[in-house]
Amino acid sequence: MKCNKTYNIFLFLSTLTRNLVNVFSLVLLYKKGYTINNLLFFLFIMYLMGILVNYFSLKIYYKVVLIISSIIYGISFIYLSVLNKGLISLSILAILLAIGNYSYHTIRHFLALTMFEKGKQDTGVFIMINYLSIIGSSLVGMYLIKRLSLTVTSIIVFILSFISIIPILRQPRINIDNNRVDKRVSISKNKIIFNILEQFKVIFMELQPLFLFIYVDKSIYYVGIFNVITNIASLIVIYFISKKISYKYFKYYTLILGIILILKLNIKSGIILLIIAFLEGVFVKIYEYVSLFNLYDYGDNCVSKYLLFEELIFFGSKTLIVLLYLLFNLDIYFIMYINLVGIIISGLFIRYKGKCT
Repeated sequence: MKCNKTYNIFLFLSTLTRNLVNVFSLVLLYKKGYTINNLLFFLFIMYLMGILVNYFSLKIYYKVVLIISSIIYGISFIYLSVLNKGLISLSILAILLAIGNYSYHTIRHFLALTMFEKGKQDTGVFIMINYLSIIGSSLVGMYLIKRLSLTVTSIIVFILSFISIIPILRQPRINIDNNRVDKRVSISKNKIIFNILEQFKVIFMELQPLFLFIYVDKSIYYVGIFNVITNIASLIVIYFISKKISYKYFKYYTLILGIILILKLNIKSGIILLIIAFLEGVFVKIYEYVSLFNLYDYGDNCVSKYLLFEELIFFGSKTLIVLLYLLFNLDIYFIMYINLVGIIISGLFIRYKGKCT
């Protein structure tokens, strides 16, 4: 497997750090007294702000973006720890998190695409490192939140977010082939439709910790364990069957995933749900594995223009979807079902290109 060691160290440390508290953020806000509609409003502001963040992140030197991102990300969780209830405070937090989170994710994808373009990275390595770090962050984050105050945990996240970007800051400047920079971005209609529908999966997973906390077990510990189990299943997928995953059968993967998620939404037993968590982890990660290959297949497009276009689709879609949830004042249970239907339909719009390798 080809790999860039510097990038992989950065990926592991930064993903570990940024998931310590992030996976629990909606639950923490809910515990502070915010309603479901308040939290949907929070997501709406974040996604809307994400459109601007992604645009400017690709216009500024990536090392500067990572430094700014780390500062704002650390500040956002310190702000969360002292947050007073109110929509203005919630909006400020959403803006801070959008800047701190989405600028980092844009640069992470940008660096990954340049690695793949130069033949220095294997997608399987990229995904395996990502899941390993998420398992670690769920375990450590769960421990920190249970044992320490949110303020102390936030300060730890602030410090670690800086440490995590040091490998990339020390790496020589990455130059990309800009021979295609003047060309217009060319993406198939199927890919655009899939990218839009995929956002139902993203929103589903964003709301999942909150759903588990409200309907299954009002415990940060349980949410963390559920997340760990799904990501252990992910590693099994990557290690044993990733090379056998084919675009051709993607619609069947999404259908099975849909059935598993229906079971999850209707089972209230915490223990049985942990078994469902494993099955969900297998098929969610097959879904994400294929969708990541789809994202990183940028064809003859310029990397930065292609990524900007993709991020515009991602955040524009999420903003519109959450806005509709807000306008119709939907219950989280019904929202999860709508997201589930979107996930299943998305499987019909992936292009068949053989196996993901």
